[in-house]
Amino acid sequence: MAQRLPSLNVLNVFDAAARHLSFKQAADELCISPPAVSHQIRVLEEQLGVLLFKRLNRALQLTPEGQTYHLDVHNALQTLHRATHKLLSKPASTPFRISSIPFISNSLLVPNIQKFRTAHPELQINIQSQIQRVDFNLGDIDVGIRHKKDEHIDLHFEDLATINITPVCSPAYLAANPDMGASKQLNDHCLIRLSVDQQVWPYWLKAWSLGFKPENELTLDNYQGVLDAVKQGLGLAMGYLPLLNPLLKSGELVLPFPEQVSEYSQIYLVYPKSQINNPNIQSFQHWLKSLFLTQYAV
Repeated sequence: MAQRLPSLNVLNVFDAAARHLSFKQAADELCISPPAVSHQIRVLEEQLGVLLFKRLNRALQLTPEGQTYHLDVHNALQTLHRATHKLLSKPASTPFRISSIPFISNSLLVPNIQKFRTAHPELQINIQSQIQRVDFNLGDIDVGIRHKKDEHIDLHFEDLATINITPVCSPAYLAANPDMGASKQLNDHCLIRLSVDQQVWPYWLKAWSLGFKPENELTLDNYQGVLDAVKQGLGLAMGYLPLLNPLLKSGELVLPFPEQVSEYSQIYLVYPKSQINNPNIQSFQHWLKSLFLTQYAV
């Protein structure tokens, strides 16, 4: 049967007594009484079945077994002390909080954020997916990723990409409706749209002078759901480029009107002007702009 290890408290007492070769001095160091030290040593010797000290009239001496054991115990305790000090002296991580459009969070940030975390282990990343505009006055967000720019004088808007719009559908849907390019045919199609964005279809239709009033619509509360419905061949949805470039390159989606593309808005990284020189924000901005260039290249 494996022998139970002595407690850390008993080993600390033994180490102090062995270093000082005095129960009294060990007691002073440990802020306990000399009898308590003597008792702990006796408990340890009984547990090990080995005599560790020679008790002389006015002195204390380690036995050969005690000397060997003390060397190993002392080194082990030093290792534990160093490990604990290293852990407790490690600087606390800095929170870095990102508020992003849900589609950007799901399609771009989450799949790639580990690379940024690896490069910046000192940052504790928190990603919040929300449609609502960031209120930096609350102090709980460091940067935001948004598709609209306001005139707030205290905010900096860093351009990430120009957003163009044109309808998208599945390859099978286009194959089944090869003549949908004629505006008069659009009335026969279901438009799948994001419930919070009621302007994008009218904007595109007006840009191309298409007098179309949809009669058949399917609305969803998130853009990923819109794309899933399109992939299932349920109808047409408005596509945001270059955000959908990966799906177009993979062939999961196609453009039924490739020549009718309209500039619609911008994607921005937003943060307070007072933080424009913040090294964490600057690092994230550089990483994010590079990510946009590589992930959304045509």
